[in-house]
Amino acid sequence: MKKIWSLIGKASYSLVPIMALVLLVFIPLYPKLPSLEIPGSYVRIRLEDFAIAVAFLIALPLLWQKKQILLKNPIGQGIIVYWLVGLTVTLSAIFITQLVWPHLAWLHYFRRIEYMGLFFLGFLAIRNKKDFKIFLNVLLIVISIVFFYALGQKFYSLPAISTMNEEFSKGIMIRLDVWTRVSATFAGHYDLAIFMTIVIPIILATFFSTKSKAKKLIMVLIFLACYYLLILTASRISFVAYLGSISLLLILINKKWWLPPIIALSLLGSFFSEDINQRFAATIKVEGPKIVQKISRTLESLLPEEKQQDLAQKRLLTPTPIAIGKEINEEEAKKKIAPPTTAGITPKPTPTPMPSRQKATEVGVERSGDIRFGVEWPRAIKHFKKNPLLGTGYSSITLATDNDYLRTLGETGLLGFLALTTIFINQIPLYIRNILNKKINRETLFLSTAIASTTLALLASMLFIDALESSKVAFSYWLILGLIIGKVNLEEKNESK
Repeated sequence: MKKIWSLIGKASYSLVPIMALVLLVFIPLYPKLPSLEIPGSYVRIRLEDFAIAVAFLIALPLLWQKKQILLKNPIGQGIIVYWLVGLTVTLSAIFITQLVWPHLAWLHYFRRIEYMGLFFLGFLAIRNKKDFKIFLNVLLIVISIVFFYALGQKFYSLPAISTMNEEFSKGIMIRLDVWTRVSATFAGHYDLAIFMTIVIPIILATFFSTKSKAKKLIMVLIFLACYYLLILTASRISFVAYLGSISLLLILINKKWWLPPIIALSLLGSFFSEDINQRFAATIKVEGPKIVQKISRTLESLLPEEKQQDLAQKRLLTPTPIAIGKEINEEEAKKKIAPPTTAGITPKPTPTPMPSRQKATEVGVERSGDIRFGVEWPRAIKHFKKNPLLGTGYSSITLATDNDYLRTLGETGLLGFLALTTIFINQIPLYIRNILNKKINRETLFLSTAIASTTLALLASMLFIDALESSKVAFSYWLILGLIIGKVNLEEKNESK
């Protein structure tokens, strides 16, 4: 029996890197075509789910053999704790709050295990330095394919598979028009934008760590390709996250003098994009006054009740200003309002003017803000108030919240929120230890800072996007995190020897 178990362990040891490599290619490139439908939801089981299930089955013997190593890792500990809290949340949602369909609650819970479980798969896939080089080169090839497919969508009408709404999620192939932002092989432009913010710090870190001029040139070309795709998505939060992540990277690797030119060129390049300029302008024009008003109302709510009543009374007594020269009496108003007599005259149809692109962008930005601030965010807060400790369960606040922090609070309460944030907090000592370690090799140091910058970009995107709910983004992030932490762990082990 021991011999059989030993053979199974050796087979698992050999096959896990191959499966991780297959997933690194398959997840970003294979479109989100549905395989099985789930009653009551337009979330579907897809081919990637079967591929990941097979990978976990193959990795199970190795996971069991290496369980002590995995559980010693603080990130792995945080993930296990989050899964345990998630199990408690799911049982509470089904039997106590009862605001979920049980099968949907279990589906969303197991999907989180599926997402985060790829960290362990990536961690075990790195057995030596050669393994990681293969993974890195394959990732660069994948990024290049994504870039060329996005160009095909933009200029040659290549089809897209989107899950931005229920109808599209059925696997309908759509062709993008001039108004639509590219999504490449991803489920939407937001997913593609976040993926770019995940890989750009790794590309920059590889550029600075390599000494080969040919490889440096390749890194520059891939960086420019990723930046161009990021601009094409016109995602405001992802662009800001990109600027923050590369700034952190350059500071941590002591390349501060690169910071002004890269930031300046990034901003300059964005000025040539009509889409992203219009969206930022519309954000300032449409959402700026609303945000100021909400902040002022919030500050007023902190004042004593007497002062709040005084301010409210002043608003009622303050007359609405009328522009000079615009005053009209009642008779003039009636004349202006009354339509002219058209007896016996057939009126000519007035053509409806098409809205300008800038106006359409403003409408889109305003609608997006109204949905977030007026519907999705208040709904998540309402669910959090119903059960502050454990929330109301996975899937209880529908598929979209556009803020992963509020979503976590609403679905899993304070316990789930603390468990999730602990996973990211546990990464900090690892990065600090590598940055301060003078004996660590250059490549590992730069990769540590790259994944730290990538995580910052993801956390920033989570403010306005359900980044951890997007399967392609979540799968890619946890797998890449596992690969890099596995590389760092290997270097630390060699150093200790």
